[in-house]
Amino acid sequence: MKFVIALLTALVALAVPAAAAPYKADPGPYKVETVLGVWHDDSRDRDVPYKIYYAPDAAGARPVVVFSHGLGGSREGAAYMGEHLASYGYVAVHIQHPGSDEEVWKGLTTRAEIIKALTAATKDLAVIVNRFKDVPFAVDQITAMNAADGPLKGRLDLTRLGMSGHSFGAVSTLVAAGEKIGRRAQFQFKEPRFKAAIAFSPNKPLGSTDFAAIYADMQIPILHFTGTEDMNPLDPDEPASDRQIPFQNIPAKGQYLIVIQGGDHMLFGAKDRRDGTTKPDDDLDHKLILEAATAFWDAYLMDDPTALAWLRGDGAKSELGTKATIELRN
Repeated sequence: MKFVIALLTALVALAVPAAAAPYKADPGPYKVETVLGVWHDDSRDRDVPYKIYYAPDAAGARPVVVFSHGLGGSREGAAYMGEHLASYGYVAVHIQHPGSDEEVWKGLTTRAEIIKALTAATKDLAVIVNRFKDVPFAVDQITAMNAADGPLKGRLDLTRLGMSGHSFGAVSTLVAAGEKIGRRAQFQFKEPRFKAAIAFSPNKPLGSTDFAAIYADMQIPILHFTGTEDMNPLDPDEPASDRQIPFQNIPAKGQYLIVIQGGDHMLFGAKDRRDGTTKPDDDLDHKLILEAATAFWDAYLMDDPTALAWLRGDGAKSELGTKATIELRN
């Protein structure tokens, strides 16, 4: 009888799934250092500032993630993400886009002036095109840095290359992944060297609403982040749900959507908000963002089956709990 009871107890224990452990929520084992600089593109007579996070003690060539800031931001954007990834052995390359960076609003004193200047930047075709061209240019530059003498020589595995960005940077990310733009979806700035992408607060497409044409050439896995209060700072009438349009329509396999309850637009771009305010759940939200993002990169740039299982199974769902939802297409 004791044996039967013990056996039944063991079977019950096996039938109840264990609570999901956090996925690399704390900083990783490596000390993080940074490299600051400015690349010059002779063909466009354009400077592109950068900040690179890396771990000097991480052996071998490491996977690389490029980050593109949002409208009015800089290479300092999403430092919490760059530092976290580098502590786990990634190289995080944060680039700055002149014409849609912090220089657009610096020196302006009223909200109306700032909104006007930022809006004008989004309507300037040269600003938009240069932003998109900055991405493949940055990949070319880090490829050169990997070959040249310096702190990053031989440290970059450019066969494991990811693209990410927030807001306008998410537009840059989706465009680099193959999204077409223009009223007839006639323009494309795809960068085929990227293997996977994360879009924080992605926007609905620029121009055409022919989603089939816009997203037809997108072939890489993408993790889409948004929040239930992720409104457009330049257009408060645009619903937060519009940020789910790319996830709902991109046909490529491996499309994930995480929606954070109460998450607003400024949550994803920095751990410290530009206006100095905080929200009660900011720390928890950033923890969940870091966990899911790290698991995604581990799954698709490191080919880690444990990370993929956590992301696609009960691990991520349990960890997100009631604070966020996760969906998977294909």
